[in-house]
Amino acid sequence: MRVSERWIILGIAVLMVLVLAILARVLGNSREREDNLTELMLDRALNNQHQQIRLVAESYVKDLRQEATYIRLHQPVSDSALLDRWLPLMQDHNAIRAIRLADDQGNEWILHHPDSTWQWMLTKRQDTAVYSLAAAWFGDGEIPEPAPAAAHPDPRETDWYSTAIGSHGDEPVWSQAEPIAGNGSDSLGSLQLSKLVLAHGGNGPLHVLSFSLAGTELLANVAERGGRISGLVLNARWQPISSLDSGTMGAAWRQLLQDRKRIDLEKPFRPVASDPKLLGKVGTLHLHGTTLQTGVIISIQAVDQLNHQRSVGLWALMGLLMLLSLLLSLVFIQRRGAERREAQQTRRSKLQARHLEKVMTEREVLDREVHHRVKNNLQVVSSLLNIQAQRVPDEGARREFVRGKRRIDSMALVHHKLYRQNDLSAVDLHDFLDDIAKAMAAMFAPQSSKVGHTVDTQGIRCDADTSIQLGMVLCELLANCHQHAFPFGTGGQIHISVRNQGPGVYQLVVQDNGQGFSSDAVKDSQLGLEVVEALSEQLDGTMRVSSDGGTRVEINFRTNEGR
Repeated sequence: MRVSERWIILGIAVLMVLVLAILARVLGNSREREDNLTELMLDRALNNQHQQIRLVAESYVKDLRQEATYIRLHQPVSDSALLDRWLPLMQDHNAIRAIRLADDQGNEWILHHPDSTWQWMLTKRQDTAVYSLAAAWFGDGEIPEPAPAAAHPDPRETDWYSTAIGSHGDEPVWSQAEPIAGNGSDSLGSLQLSKLVLAHGGNGPLHVLSFSLAGTELLANVAERGGRISGLVLNARWQPISSLDSGTMGAAWRQLLQDRKRIDLEKPFRPVASDPKLLGKVGTLHLHGTTLQTGVIISIQAVDQLNHQRSVGLWALMGLLMLLSLLLSLVFIQRRGAERREAQQTRRSKLQARHLEKVMTEREVLDREVHHRVKNNLQVVSSLLNIQAQRVPDEGARREFVRGKRRIDSMALVHHKLYRQNDLSAVDLHDFLDDIAKAMAAMFAPQSSKVGHTVDTQGIRCDADTSIQLGMVLCELLANCHQHAFPFGTGGQIHISVRNQGPGVYQLVVQDNGQGFSSDAVKDSQLGLEVVEALSEQLDGTMRVSSDGGTRVEINFRTNEGR
């Protein structure tokens, strides 16, 4: 048996052992994965239910705040004004079964809607005298005048009043609902929302405003119902607030409420021992002032089916992998030699690339140093010319010295802006030409302060040598614009653009909206135009000058790659 055949057999054996071990482990952990998935489903359903309850609660907190703000700003509020505000609010919100308002003198206003009837009750206290009035009507019937009624207990002795007073804050407080006096059998739902209302400006009696909320209507759209999931909300006494359905899930909830002391509710549990396909979990939800217990029960039958299908698929996969391992082992052996050669070639390529990158980096550093030294030397020459110009007695000769100095300054400026570019092999013409235009404007300040410029290069990049020549051309043309195009200080605009005219051919356009050509301007700028034309020839290009509502200079040129 040859050596290569031995390696093939050994590889197949090792691969088969690994595959079998992995699949056995996966199949053995299927129950753990199922538990994790179901717990994740429970947590997600419970979190969604908590979020919905908070949103519903916040909407009623907002309504209570609005009513409290109205009472605080309009004290004293008339009885009719309260009735006019509360009646439509309760008609729009079925969950609000009563609205109460009491002050620190024991006066109380109640709008009560226990069933199909409406009740409007007023209690006034003066010293030891108590006066109570009440009115009742059906549906949309006419509201009768309140008539004397039995005196109500002092609201200051109730829990909802003391809870709001004890909060000492602006946040409404949740508590268990209390029955309205005279309707002891009706608790008006399950929850109470109360808020302390201080007088505007701190002067006047304080009030407590409260909503009595029916849990079934309050949480009608919160607890989910369906064949696969069911939710329930309970108060602090573990009494249901939301309604129970009449199906299997409802029976599971009733069983849970009976056996809750025997179940660890902090973990997922099976509410019905005879039905292992149901799984539940209960969590705590804290509202300001009270605590609710919220729970969900889900059906995990779909998860079991999915786990069974996964197991079947894994067994099928085991057979396919055994066949595939044989084929891959053969391919692996054949490719091993080719991969080794490819890896060696890759290492050599990486070494060459690193060496080339090092060389390019060193060259770029040297190029930047060269441009920096050229700029420094040009600045030295400019300084010498400036000193020499100050010693020339003839005004015309001195002016020529200054012009020569300015051109040397322009050359230094070009090299300075160039070595500050990030990539000298592909210079961004927009940033480069824009920097030069700004520097030239500063050079001719303050007469250039009213002259603006725009640069549009369409993202074109070019080499460093071409950039230097374009920069010198632009310096000459901008100098002519600032010196001759706007002689009266009225301001103007200079537009600089570079366009691609074809393979390797580009066009630089410098156009102003100044006064255009004049014989004096042409004479004064003759040398500058000659310099521009000479630089254009170095760029293997041409120059064309026209004047129509300003001066326009077009220079067609080629980059080093296009020559």
